[in-house]
Amino acid sequence: MKIILRIVAFSFALVYLAGCSDFLDKDVLGYSTEENFFDTQYKLQTALNGVYDVLQSDMFNQCDWRFGEATADDVWGNDEGMGRSMGELVQFRFKTSNEWIRNRYEINYEGVHRANQVIANAHKVKLAIYDEPSIRGIREILGQAKFLRALFYFNLVKTYGGVPIRPETETMSKLIVPRSTAAEVYAYIEKDLREAAVMLPAIFTDANAGKAGEGAAVALLMKVLMYQATPGERSEKWEEMMRLGEFFVDGKPMNYGEILKFNTYQEEWNDFRLRLWLDHKEWKAEEKEKSSLTTTLRELSTTYSLAYVSVNNRQLNDYGATNAYVAQFYLPGEFCRGSIFEITFNESKDGTGGDLNEGDAIYTALFPNNDIYGAKPMYTREDIVSSLFRGDPRVLTIQAHMAILPDGEMAQLVPGLLFPLKWYTPLKEMPQYGGDNGKNRRLIRFAEVILMYAEALNECGEGARAMEQVNKNRAQANTINGSGTLYVAGGYGYQRDQIWQERRAELAFEWDRFFDLVRQKRAAEVIKAFGLARDNKRGFYFRKGVNEIFPIPQTEIDISNGVIKQNPGY
Repeated sequence: MKIILRIVAFSFALVYLAGCSDFLDKDVLGYSTEENFFDTQYKLQTALNGVYDVLQSDMFNQCDWRFGEATADDVWGNDEGMGRSMGELVQFRFKTSNEWIRNRYEINYEGVHRANQVIANAHKVKLAIYDEPSIRGIREILGQAKFLRALFYFNLVKTYGGVPIRPETETMSKLIVPRSTAAEVYAYIEKDLREAAVMLPAIFTDANAGKAGEGAAVALLMKVLMYQATPGERSEKWEEMMRLGEFFVDGKPMNYGEILKFNTYQEEWNDFRLRLWLDHKEWKAEEKEKSSLTTTLRELSTTYSLAYVSVNNRQLNDYGATNAYVAQFYLPGEFCRGSIFEITFNESKDGTGGDLNEGDAIYTALFPNNDIYGAKPMYTREDIVSSLFRGDPRVLTIQAHMAILPDGEMAQLVPGLLFPLKWYTPLKEMPQYGGDNGKNRRLIRFAEVILMYAEALNECGEGARAMEQVNKNRAQANTINGSGTLYVAGGYGYQRDQIWQERRAELAFEWDRFFDLVRQKRAAEVIKAFGLARDNKRGFYFRKGVNEIFPIPQTEIDISNGVIKQNPGY
């Protein structure tokens, strides 16, 4: 809300100044106005770059690991004292004014606002030639903005429950927007992702690598459906997840009408085509068939792979064959065939720090070998590792003090503590300046698509097919050490637990564990049990039915004069 107020206040200040004198009333050549600011593809692309910039911000990534990882049961921390906002957060003994609860809310709404600017103004672009390449360029910018807006709202709804859905065009009369229900927010997210899927190419490559493609939209749609489904209760959400998995993984064709669920739209198809720039009213190219509800989506099944290989199928063995699994998280693995969407970081190379560059200081802080500041906010312990991996070969991602790291360096860690290699930056990839790391963050991986598909199959009574998928992923992990261990078929609950275990091992330390526990309906059980093993009882105070979501920041409640209501229990 404070962000919106600042923007609108600035806009009104400009209007006021514009009326102060005759001199200011005169036209200024080249001056950007609301009407011409978005009138070219270049300007629209510049606005989209600003949306991606939110993903690169320190605050966005700080909030992701604090909420998704530090509050759960795979890590311990050294910042858990009740005298600090972080300690209050991870102990679930926070006030509604907690700074991290406010920070996560504000940074994701900053992303929503920037994405809205692109989406609301795309129609203002004027093209010199309305041909297919030009129209495609606008369509792809608009599709990416929809994906990013969906991602920001997904972060908000899984963290706070139902939140306000901000209007795409902000006005003084729409400054205060009441909360929508969680179901309404999820429906809004789904619509953006369904539309993005038909607007985007399967994947962006080469100089455009890092942009969200169709694969990212479909993968996130599967995850959004999964978060709405209830384990043990068959539903349309599980069934659609299964169908999307058949398309994404097995290559079963899917058309526009099917993924869009177009029968739910209050819109004519011709209007829809023009709104999404699938075609354009100025386009006279009769030789190209216009899109329709029967148009087939671009194939994804041959685009991605579980194998640890680069985009051109080169083995990721820069750090040795046994380290190919962890290499996918390092420079050789950027945009590899197992990576669907990454947050792209680039070093400033001049010592510029923080959000003024596009480097990422997060990994530098999380792995103490890399940390020039001495902060060690997260680590793990032997008892956690035993529960997490259970003899799984992916235990190689955990390293202790004095261990030899993949690049041959010796780990200068804290004796007795263990750290994940997913947070490590090899010496030859280290930035010249601290806080300026160019290592990309993997946000969506193909392995997760496989495991979501497996879980949906199991929930839909397709147990044999579910085990086939989950064992695909386990078999790939077995290539680390030549293991032949696979999961064994059984009843629904037995197989579900194995899928969840595989998910925990594969996605360990990728900042999603807390939200996974919540959507599995077992956060209280797991986190309270974890707290019993802690001297400070971190997690023991988790309140079932309350702490699965966090409170709306108190500043939002106050500034809305009570229009925005607080979550129950806070």
